Amino acid sequence: MAEIYSVHFGVLNLGELPSEVSEIGDDWETTLKAKRAKIFTNLSRVVPDESAYVDVIVNRSNEGYEQFISESHPSRDKIMLKRKIKMPARASDYIANRNAAFEEGGDFEAGVTESKSAFADNVKVILRIVGDKDKVYGAIPKLSFALDGKKALLESILNDTYDHLITSTELKTFFTKKQYKTSVVSLINECLTYVVYAVDAGFDDGWIQSNLADKYNPLISAMINANTVNSELDPAGSSITIEKDATTGRWGVKLVEATP
Repeated sequence: MAEIYSVHFGVLNLGELPSEVSEIGDDWETTLKAKRAKIFTNLSRVVPDESAYVDVIVNRSNEGYEQFISESHPSRDKIMLKRKIKMPARASDYIANRNAAFEEGGDFEAGVTESKSAFADNVKVILRIVGDKDKVYGAIPKLSFALDGKKALLESILNDTYDHLITSTELKTFFTKKQYKTSVVSLINECLTYVVYAVDAGFDDGWIQSNLADKYNPLISAMINANTVNSELDPAGSSITIEKDATTGRWGVKLVEATP
């Protein structure tokens, strides 16, 4: 076995995102509020009156709940009876409250304003993993380029602050089929999202290793075998792992390619 490529892609710190990310919340708020009338029109089209409320919301909800609740539940009949009696009585309140909520300055707009910070924070977590390709690349697109064997393109966007290029002899396409790559990248994206949330919440490296890396790495490893990996590579010596890099001090994903 000969290692031909090894690289670790680290997640970005919040302060490394482009300054434009500060506009995310305001842009989302402006865009959503501008669609207030359209959203209200669509809701009104689906539930125009109290009769439609009973058909679309009450009856469908009860049908779904009846399938959900166990037939052996001791209070099943009682619960369903209450729902069938009480829910239709709320039809007029639903229509009135919905209409009021979508007036200018109503609860819809207030809710959007109240939620914009949380929305922006969630987007920033995503950007710390995928980046903004117009300004900064995150670990996921770099991994994608690496798995496709695009050595020159990949190395042109590496950053020594959060990436660690260890071995750079040759880079080959990793998987034999696109769907294998897609599945692995999706799993890594999911894990790194949790990693960023965990780092921000103050969990230490030991906790992240035990609760995230040690749980996801076996799932990733199971997708790397002789049937999925390029025949020019050694599946036993090639790997993709969630880990923290000692050089950059960052959590991220490490790719190793080795030939037989």
